[in-house]
Amino acid sequence: MIFDKITAYDKHKVLKNMIAPYIAMLIAQHFNLGYKYSAATICILSLESTRKGSLRSSIERLLAASFGLLLSALIIKFFNFNPIALVFYTAIFMPLCIRFNLMQGFFTNIVLATHFLLQKNVDLYFVLDQYILLLVGVLCAMFANIYMPSQRSEIISYFDKIDVIMNDIVFDFSKALRYKAVSLNQNSLFETLKLELENCKNLVSMEKDNKFFYKKITIEKNYSIKVSEYICLIKMRECFEKISLDLPVTHELSLILKELSTLSSNDYVFSTFLNRTKSIEKKFKDSLSHKEKNFENEAVYFQLIESIKEYIALKKSNIY
Repeated sequence: MIFDKITAYDKHKVLKNMIAPYIAMLIAQHFNLGYKYSAATICILSLESTRKGSLRSSIERLLAASFGLLLSALIIKFFNFNPIALVFYTAIFMPLCIRFNLMQGFFTNIVLATHFLLQKNVDLYFVLDQYILLLVGVLCAMFANIYMPSQRSEIISYFDKIDVIMNDIVFDFSKALRYKAVSLNQNSLFETLKLELENCKNLVSMEKDNKFFYKKITIEKNYSIKVSEYICLIKMRECFEKISLDLPVTHELSLILKELSTLSSNDYVFSTFLNRTKSIEKKFKDSLSHKEKNFENEAVYFQLIESIKEYIALKKSNIY
């Protein structure tokens, strides 16, 4: 079945586009408004993906219509109901909509302006009739968008996918340190991770736009943490490209990364790992004072240790 292939959110969207325009058309018919079927078109145009998006587009349409309908009536009357009037109307009205960020209102006004041409009528009563038609379509869309399903479960599912990919990358880093060879799969893992983060970002943005009185929620905070973890992994990757010599700390760091790739979200365990990494860092610093130094290689190891510490601290701060 087709419905099995789409998300719950998309099913809800399909349902709204089925019912809301039909209700708008029935209301327009009840009030005997001219061109009642256009109420359904306006409703569909006003149905956005989020509550805030729907509210924004509805306000734009109403504001644009407050001036645009009268302007179109005057221009059409001036050209004696010749279709060329739409060309001049567009030339005047569209730049105004662009200037005042009301482009959503431009398209619906063009639809309503064609009604004046078809009816060959621009008296005040018919202009008001068409404004009410617009109002019916817009209000039906706004009411339909009052309920929006939460994306939280789908976002958390993305977080889990992202964690799995990050663990694979960290495990790959562990092998790279141990065997001095970067996996051929690493580029693919980073590309997949970047794509999953982008998809997740869209859902987080939608979840934010579905809340009128928005306060920073744990979902958005966790997404920010995931992005920071991604940046940490990129820093580690850059370190591996510069490491040229083995040092005594190499094996210990490889072991830390290997164990880190298997950890689940646990505050105590991550705290223990952070302390172990700091201990390795201290031993590494102490060992440098008694040996001839290879500054460039040692500096890269310090960068790597700092990135690992930062990554563990971010993992510890995950709160979902």
